[in-house]
Amino acid sequence: MTNRTDFSMLSRVVFCCGWLFILSFTVSLHAMDSIITRVQHRIERGIEQTIVTDFSGAKETFRKLIEDYSDQPFGYFYLGATYQAEMLDAEQFNQLNKFSKLMEQCIRISERLRNKNGDDVWLLFYEGSAYLYRGFMDSKQKNFFEAYRNSLKGVHRLEDAIRMDSTFYDAYLGVGSFKYWKSSKAKALTWLPFISDERKLGIEMVKTAIKKGKLVNLVGRDQLAWILLDYEKMDQALELAWQNYQIYPQSRFFLWTLVEIYYRSGKWDKAYPLYEKLLSLCRQDPESNHYNEIGCLVRMAEIRYEKGDYTAASSLADEVIRLDINEEVRQHTRSKREKAQQIKKESLQELTELRRLTH
Repeated sequence: MTNRTDFSMLSRVVFCCGWLFILSFTVSLHAMDSIITRVQHRIERGIEQTIVTDFSGAKETFRKLIEDYSDQPFGYFYLGATYQAEMLDAEQFNQLNKFSKLMEQCIRISERLRNKNGDDVWLLFYEGSAYLYRGFMDSKQKNFFEAYRNSLKGVHRLEDAIRMDSTFYDAYLGVGSFKYWKSSKAKALTWLPFISDERKLGIEMVKTAIKKGKLVNLVGRDQLAWILLDYEKMDQALELAWQNYQIYPQSRFFLWTLVEIYYRSGKWDKAYPLYEKLLSLCRQDPESNHYNEIGCLVRMAEIRYEKGDYTAASSLADEVIRLDINEEVRQHTRSKREKAQQIKKESLQELTELRRLTH
């Protein structure tokens, strides 16, 4: 799982439509024909499998959905969303081609069906969501021009869906989140006449989605928790993150949200055991590339250092330094590994000084 504080501006803007947003898309199925009644339980099963990081199970669920409904966009979208979730969880982007092809299929099918029925708000929703997913993955590859272009396409289609049906509250989540993060990252420029501060509007839209949307409670609370953390409303952010964690305590996605709020709130005694839990979950993953381990170990070392436990801090930092990692992970974790080196050096200095004073 990516350390959320490392996201670029564009990543944060479009993260609202990252893997968890698949929950909100299920609502679209209720407005379609009787086929959906028969597949809804299968989609919900795949969503839950994704939440608990059973990616193999989720992919199998959605592949079967595509086999049965190859002329509809939803199966391609959900399978693509699962690939994205898996890549983000591991911070390893070796399945981008599969993801891209699936989202392109979703867009192409949605466009073709919209040409036959231009008033179908749900097709706009799927098409727009696929563009947002593409935008996010573009940003992860530092292709920011394409990321922004795809993200705008996605948001515009969601806004079109809302204009067609103002009671389509689930779409408020993506639009509201986009408005908040766009304004938050550009707030130093909001004095300019063409850049407005839409943070409060964004928050209200997300709250409306949570209150009135059909199936966006989980993702809405998670997204609003990140928004309120950024807005420095720590207690409110913590309440939302804790609610999701209680429902799915084994979900690494929700666990990263909760622990980040504890850490940034200075509640280290709460954060530390959660980092230990995350570290254990990461080490149980046979496909781990150690990226997440490094994130956990550095934070744990920081906490131990700040609490004056220099022996533990040095030991944790040393674990980071000794990890055997590939070149891609080495590049992505450079600042963290440098931080570990610094913690180890300063911890050893503190221990040397303590020994000097006690002799």
